[in-house]
Amino acid sequence: MTRIPLLTRIPRVILASRDRAAALRDHVSANVGRVSAKVGGRTLVYLGTGLALAGAGAAAAAGLAGGATTATGRSDALNRAAESVIGSQPRSTTDQRGSTTDQRVKHAATQAAKPPAGTKPAAANRGTPKPAAPASASRQHDESWQQIARTVAGRTIPGPGHGPLPAQDKLTPTGTSGPQEWMQITPARYQNATTIVRQTLAKNMGLRSAVIAVATAMQESTLLNINYGDRDSLGLFQQRPSAGWGTPNQILRPVYAADAFLNALRTYQANNPSWAHQPLWQPAQGVQASGFPYAYAKWEAQAAQLVGSVTQRLV
Repeated sequence: MTRIPLLTRIPRVILASRDRAAALRDHVSANVGRVSAKVGGRTLVYLGTGLALAGAGAAAAAGLAGGATTATGRSDALNRAAESVIGSQPRSTTDQRGSTTDQRVKHAATQAAKPPAGTKPAAANRGTPKPAAPASASRQHDESWQQIARTVAGRTIPGPGHGPLPAQDKLTPTGTSGPQEWMQITPARYQNATTIVRQTLAKNMGLRSAVIAVATAMQESTLLNINYGDRDSLGLFQQRPSAGWGTPNQILRPVYAADAFLNALRTYQANNPSWAHQPLWQPAQGVQASGFPYAYAKWEAQAAQLVGSVTQRLV
């Protein structure tokens, strides 16, 4: 028995699709053609619905490249995608799927994104001009501090004359001596430092006296108003009632303790005219008579910083 080969529907569908595609291409070529128009001094060629056969997806992606074209015919979106770079070229017959035309569409989009030859980039691309750099913060701070120091110096006794400030009106006239240490400045410590500086300025004793007093309290009590110490020592400066510094209740009042220390420091200064040029530990020890005289020196840098901070808020 002879078998008759069965024909599937697939070959027939393929043949029918090809016939319809060929007919559609002939119809487009005969009826749509290409239309040229003058826009902005350039010839723009509209490919019309022919772009649908040449890769509609790629042409639509390049639609931003045309920019200045006007939609005509039955496919506005595709017309906007047409660029003169594509339209001025003959239609490719090497690939009916439109791969060559896709490449031209992509090339047109790339070229349109580039600025025309001989033009300068937009100001946004060049970046906005930077404003003139202001005076450095450190210089402004130095100038502000000089004004504050002059204000304080005007209240000291004796007051400064013209020219550089005397040592008594400087925070660290001789610089620090020995290694420096730092402690955390809590609100309580800052408040006690403020009390000491305020009392020093009220007595017109100058910035250097304030630094000596704050550094001394940092060493004696870590700048806290404590109610205990060696033997009967109490308060910010560990003053002893038995040594004539006052009653326990008086010594535990920061204002009183600061005044008591400053009065003793003033006596030392009167007996040592060059006190402001001495290292910090020396006038501090002259008041405290400590068993560790050099220990005060390690707090000088932080004490000066504290006095500067407090003074700017008080003056």
